[in-house]
Amino acid sequence: MSFSMPMFDIEALVQSGRRILFTGPSPRGWHRLQQVLECDAKYAWSYLAPKEEVQRPPLVKGSILHMGLAHHYQRLMETQQGRDPDVYFTPAEAIAVLCHLQGGLYKEFEAMTQECMAAYLQRHGHEKWDILAVETMVDGFIGGFRFTGRFDLVYRDTSGRVWVVDHKTTVRIDSKQRKFYSISGQMLGYRLLAQQVYGKELAGVRLNLIQHTGTFKFERCDVSPAPHMLRQFPLTVKAAEERIAMGRARSLDPRDWPMAASELVCWHRYGACDHLEKCKWG
Repeated sequence: MSFSMPMFDIEALVQSGRRILFTGPSPRGWHRLQQVLECDAKYAWSYLAPKEEVQRPPLVKGSILHMGLAHHYQRLMETQQGRDPDVYFTPAEAIAVLCHLQGGLYKEFEAMTQECMAAYLQRHGHEKWDILAVETMVDGFIGGFRFTGRFDLVYRDTSGRVWVVDHKTTVRIDSKQRKFYSISGQMLGYRLLAQQVYGKELAGVRLNLIQHTGTFKFERCDVSPAPHMLRQFPLTVKAAEERIAMGRARSLDPRDWPMAASELVCWHRYGACDHLEKCKWG
């Protein structure tokens, strides 16, 4: 497929009054609980210290593509429900506006992510899914504590079953991703939240895998079952929330929170923990 980088009058788009979707995290999702379970200090530096605005390539690429995907499926839902899709930016317009407003690495990766999004639409742009929700924040309780999740996409298939879809972007799609996402607290939490919303209509959670580097690849797969982990997940949430509460009661200074001090936690599969130097030197 030949690709020509789209060019837009960004100021005109910004002033147009058309809608752009928010695709960021939910306020009480899995990420904060995962951090404290990995390392108390990691949680404290992330949530109790002043925020550090650092752009990291994997997160930036993922954020851009999530923006494009959200606008594609939102416009599809508007069309299906008899409304005007042009109330929202097109995927290419949304990506251009986001990259312009954020600058830095966002501008650096704009051309690559525009091309990847165009390839995705050529592959999956004419799906017959009945779209129920796009970038919808779901608020519920797990283990007696408030737990939120932002569902990237929810659709009903031709058999009437409801699926929650989570977009995952990666440098390379491989079989290991299907395994480690099946035990992700995010996916377990999504399953329990979705059950609270959709009940018996829920079929499951699916991954929409997008390889954005080199040859673009796109795969879909179901999150494989982990029934015992799912049953025990409320206990995991409760333990993490209690750990956070105890730490906050003890001190609000991140330097006072215990550290994992582990080569498997302080240095993970993406590289060094963001807070490693602060833990080393205080």
